[in-house]
Amino acid sequence: MSSALFVASVRKAILLTLCILTCCCLVSGCTGSAPNQTASSQGSNRLQASQISVSSALTALDEPVSIQATLKDGNGRALDGKTVEWFIDGASVGKSQVKSGVTMMNLTSEYVDNLGIQAHQVRVTFYGDQSYESSTASSFLQVTATGVPEGTASTNSTASAV
Repeated sequence: MSSALFVASVRKAILLTLCILTCCCLVSGCTGSAPNQTASSQGSNRLQASQISVSSALTALDEPVSIQATLKDGNGRALDGKTVEWFIDGASVGKSQVKSGVTMMNLTSEYVDNLGIQAHQVRVTFYGDQSYESSTASSFLQVTATGVPEGTASTNSTASAV
């Protein structure tokens, strides 16, 4: 092999290597080799805190009931478009979407009848997403035999981040 051909093949090999390295850097987000230089996406992977609360409720057999949950960010601003999952006594009863920070779980009178007369734990969980951490709150649904006593109001539980 002549020296001209050898030089040309080495140049091609070097060019090909540089192309591969450039493509790898573009795909992986390389920005340089300086020790204090960071990729532009670093720091933005930090998840923001979420806070969820759920009201307690009191209902009677043969009565439907609605239970409300509120989802906010760590600064108290209402979140929108997020999905939460509802549980009663540890069993999932469905999911609902948060609108302007609020979502509801509506239970039919038939469902309440199937629960029976007693206190039931209500839990709502936001599993988090690419921007927010998960959070969970618990409260109670009290089912009685006859109507809800006058002056009884719902209360909110405290939330815990998961």
